Amino acid sequence: MSSSSSVESVRDLLNKPWKTIPFPTIKSSDLFSLFLKVGLAISTIFLISHLFYLSLNYHQPQSHYDQLALKEMFQRRTPKTLIIDAGPAEQPAAAAEEPTKISHILFGIGGSYATWSTRHFYSELWWRQNTTRGFVWIDKEPPANETWPETSFLYKVSADTSLFQYTCWYGSRSAIRIARILKESFELGLDNVRWFVLGDDDTVFFTDNLITVLSKYDHNQMYYIGGNSESVEQDVIHFYTMAYGGGGFAISYPLAAELVKILDGCIDRYSEYYGSDQKIQSCISEIGVQITKEPGFHQVQLNFLLSISFYQ
Repeated sequence: MSSSSSVESVRDLLNKPWKTIPFPTIKSSDLFSLFLKVGLAISTIFLISHLFYLSLNYHQPQSHYDQLALKEMFQRRTPKTLIIDAGPAEQPAAAAEEPTKISHILFGIGGSYATWSTRHFYSELWWRQNTTRGFVWIDKEPPANETWPETSFLYKVSADTSLFQYTCWYGSRSAIRIARILKESFELGLDNVRWFVLGDDDTVFFTDNLITVLSKYDHNQMYYIGGNSESVEQDVIHFYTMAYGGGGFAISYPLAAELVKILDGCIDRYSEYYGSDQKIQSCISEIGVQITKEPGFHQVQLNFLLSISFYQ
């Protein structure tokens, strides 16, 4: 009988071992309170971290271009033009602090030999001999027996663009040549250039006003400054993101330095685009810079009979 009782006792221990393990008694109210305290602590830490992060970003200067789009670009060697504190060997401190003047602007005017004889009068309204810097870029060399007007821009002949692609069936291949004026102007290597201002051969600039506007911006940063068209239809087509070449637009030297590196390949990528200003805007957007709109740049195109372009 005692042997049978011993066997049953052992069997009970094997079948129900958990009875021999002690468990603490926890009230449900205590458990809820514990979870509540832990959750509150985590939320407090997260809130403090988030406020600290926002505080840091608030005090950092905000850039007008997309940092993510420029990340890869700035992994390359930074060009000297992007170094603001360049040292006296490259740029004297006095010159760096000098206000923007007409001599700091290089104009690139898109024209042609055939049209310049009737359109040079527009540029003569604002061109100042021995003061204004720039060139009108034409498609071919004038005849040797023809005298270039002394009151006009000096001219440069654009490079051959026959190897570039242009697939816009209703446009003109001259858009390629005019789009490359920025690159060819930059490659002249002229000194003390802060801004490249591009326009058409019938664009009229009020240069004093132009200087005042450009002086608002840091020429050591990347800027693409211009205006939309007076035609709402044209603006809708281009999503209000394009500076119209007819009204003129300005590109800072650092942006030009980056743009010329990709411009030729970019022109081929956008071979289906109609105009030079559309090609330029698309290439600039690849760098990550958006248009800075200034209402002084006007491009009026109400219909095919009226097209007026000027900067006031």
